[in-house]
Amino acid sequence: MSLRQNVNYIKDEFNNNEKMLEGLIRFEKWFKHYKIPIIVLVAALISWFVVYNIMSYYQEKQQLKIANFYEKALLGDEMAIQSLKQSQSKLYDLYLFQKALSSNDQVILEQLQSSKDPIIAKFSKYQNASLNRNIEVLNLQDSTEFGYLQAAFLEIEKGNFKEAKNILEKIQNNSPTKDIANALEHLTIKGIKE
Repeated sequence: MSLRQNVNYIKDEFNNNEKMLEGLIRFEKWFKHYKIPIIVLVAALISWFVVYNIMSYYQEKQQLKIANFYEKALLGDEMAIQSLKQSQSKLYDLYLFQKALSSNDQVILEQLQSSKDPIIAKFSKYQNASLNRNIEVLNLQDSTEFGYLQAAFLEIEKGNFKEAKNILEKIQNNSPTKDIANALEHLTIKGIKE
């Protein structure tokens, strides 16, 4: 390297160091100016993280406790049933739904139609309609596919094969219940031919 190249190299190094020093001085001024908001923001984020984890842990413990109540309630433990009821969990509605299904209890099914869980409410409505043989409710446009299946089955029992076939046609081809619907539809075809 020549002397000139060495001098240019040293100049470039000084310029780079000077720019880096200027950047550090600017950052230091900026940090001093915004130090308190930055510390508050970092403290808030850490606090949020800690509170979030504590709440998650607490909710998980509560859910496990309620799940234990549910398991014991299914075995007939009266204290667990009361604890489950007091928890105001959707699992209490599920417990009642299972109990109503096993005993065909229309009163409980009627109550469960206003459940917080929309699935339990809907299935309670359709199970109650099925027990009452209320085809109109089972065949409503907002009915589930299971409601359609039950309505079609009740129509087949009555001998109304064309109505059953029309109901079964409401079930879409990509539905998991389509195979059952096709089996019921074969019953309607058999009934129509007779």
